[in-house]
Amino acid sequence: MKSLIILITTVVVFVSVADRHRLKAQPLAPVLSANNGRAVAQPANNTQNFNKPAAQNSNLAPSFVTPRVANLPANRITTNAQTDRQSAVIDNVYEPTTVLATVGPEYILAGDLIPQIEIVMWLMFKDMDPEELAKHKNQIAAQKQVLLRSLLSQAIDSKLLYLAFKRSMKPEELEQFQERATEVVTDAFVSSIDETLPKIKNADKQELKRLQSMDMQISQLCTLMVEHNAETLRELDGILRKFGSSLEHAKQTFAETNFGRQAISTDVKLNYEITHQDMLDYYREHIEDYQINQAVSFEQLMVQLKNHKTKQQAYQKICALGNSILQGASFDKVAVSHSEGPKAKTGGRYQNIEKGDLVSEKVEKVAFEIPVNRMSPIVEDEKGFYIIRVNSHRQAGREKFTEVQGDIEQMIKNQRRNEAIQSYIKTVKNHVPVWNRLEEKKPSSKLNF
Repeated sequence: MKSLIILITTVVVFVSVADRHRLKAQPLAPVLSANNGRAVAQPANNTQNFNKPAAQNSNLAPSFVTPRVANLPANRITTNAQTDRQSAVIDNVYEPTTVLATVGPEYILAGDLIPQIEIVMWLMFKDMDPEELAKHKNQIAAQKQVLLRSLLSQAIDSKLLYLAFKRSMKPEELEQFQERATEVVTDAFVSSIDETLPKIKNADKQELKRLQSMDMQISQLCTLMVEHNAETLRELDGILRKFGSSLEHAKQTFAETNFGRQAISTDVKLNYEITHQDMLDYYREHIEDYQINQAVSFEQLMVQLKNHKTKQQAYQKICALGNSILQGASFDKVAVSHSEGPKAKTGGRYQNIEKGDLVSEKVEKVAFEIPVNRMSPIVEDEKGFYIIRVNSHRQAGREKFTEVQGDIEQMIKNQRRNEAIQSYIKTVKNHVPVWNRLEEKKPSSKLNF
């Protein structure tokens, strides 16, 4: 079974005191525990405003939100068959109005987090067959619990910083902020989507990981758009509603994360000078992370046996598809129009597939054997028939230090920033009451979804 890597990241935005209404996203890595970095900033002493009552009428962070369903309903609109397969495992409802945490006057509901979990799980297992999903139902449920705790912890930190941000402003500043916040957030959100979507479309696994480390939320939304062949925000809204979320909720999360972290900009050291030796030491300590495995990129046509009355009919179709390519038809267009594989809508393209990545061992074996620009013979396994065409082979090796030096510098900066931010969050917690249902010794109800 694929391992579930929980990668929780946030984005920091710095705004000058003179103009709090400008919003320009700047990447920052996840908030980590205080002992994961090398340098710890001194806790901020700006605590005089924390005991003031917080404003509850901000349209960016309402105390309560409209309840959202927490599972994928049976009558949802689907854009591909994989969504139906995922619901075979995600079939229990977690009450969306359940309060999971309170941060000062703010509430975090189950309905705020469950859609995010459903999206992560769908992206992780969308290509897996229902039978395989069923085998690992208990493990998937356990991973969802782990992910829920991680997301709740992140949501609490975001709420704390957002409260600190609002309470750091004078009443007239807060009023001006609330008047312009929606416009500013919408512009920044749309710009982030427009900038990231083309990158996600062309990203291999390494580039996708880099984009996620810069902004997990926007990268995840763009990945959903690519997987559903969507190009507009209206289409994205429809996709999110299938998971119990919406475009407006995504904007709200984006706003709270970005505005909230402005609270640290004046009290926490966030700019660090990284020496060449620091980077070299990091590279040597993490040398295994820079190993490049052998990989292949290819296009695929697939005909599934289950979609045809007889095996002969399925075989005849794959033959017809292959012949159309040989006669000059575009592989991409044939895949989109007639292939029955999981990536048909994106032209059947597979990028930088490493050994062990594919479910079909027979297809994988052929992909690594045939040369570039060569079409394979028909490949058969227990699920159907395939034809592939290899676009490129990547040889195993190791990334050179000079090739990753810039990324390493950013990683070290992020690590040190995160430690400083975590220290600041602890200071804020001393002045804002926080209750977390998942940390109760005797929870009032069993968490089951």
